[in-house]
Amino acid sequence: MPDIGWILDHLPALGRRWDLALPLLAAHFLADFPMQPGTWVAGKRAGFRSGALYAHSLLAAVLAYALTALWEAWIVLPVILVSHLVIDGLKARLADTWRVFLGDQLAHLLVVAGLVLALDARWPNPWIGWRPHPIWVLFVAWLLVWYVEGCFIGKATAAWQRALGRSEGDDLERAGLWIGRLERSLILVLVLLGRVEAIGFLVAAKSIFRFEALKGGRKDAEYILIGTMASFLLALLTGLAAVWLLRRA
Repeated sequence: MPDIGWILDHLPALGRRWDLALPLLAAHFLADFPMQPGTWVAGKRAGFRSGALYAHSLLAAVLAYALTALWEAWIVLPVILVSHLVIDGLKARLADTWRVFLGDQLAHLLVVAGLVLALDARWPNPWIGWRPHPIWVLFVAWLLVWYVEGCFIGKATAAWQRALGRSEGDDLERAGLWIGRLERSLILVLVLLGRVEAIGFLVAAKSIFRFEALKGGRKDAEYILIGTMASFLLALLTGLAAVWLLRRA
């Protein structure tokens, strides 16, 4: 097992090995969101007795191994497989809250960071180079704004949804899901184009379209404003991070 000295020696790899980190992140987000059926999400609540948990973990491992494209780095398969089994198996015992969701994602990101350190020590000069490839940057940014951030906002505002009598299965809520995805995607595009000031017009436009809803009551207005501001903020931060990485590409 690596000691603290080994970790400190290889820690700079986390700031330069985006050629490893971005594919691993993409694999994780793909496996956890668009490629994970709702039946798997429900099935994993049974914990380690669930076949869906093992199928999901295997999918995550295969994706990580394939997207990193380091075919000799077979260690990726067991590390991702076992880490997903343990993390998601333990998560099944906990309530489905935004704190648990955030802790789950952070745990997976720590595994990715550890893999980057290990792979950098073994394969210091991969064919793809150290600089982040623009396609990977844009792909991971899109996964964040389209899937991850919306899921987080939904869980963070779930208590307010219940207080207002809303349900995630309602047609209105499905429309809200797509509105959120589209507005975050638009903000990401505006930031990438260097037109951050245009986001103000987007806020104003949404306020006009939501005017009738905002008149429905203080609770409804506060719920809409919180969700909107959180959505805009996360998309803006994602866009700024993507711009920073693209300048290093």
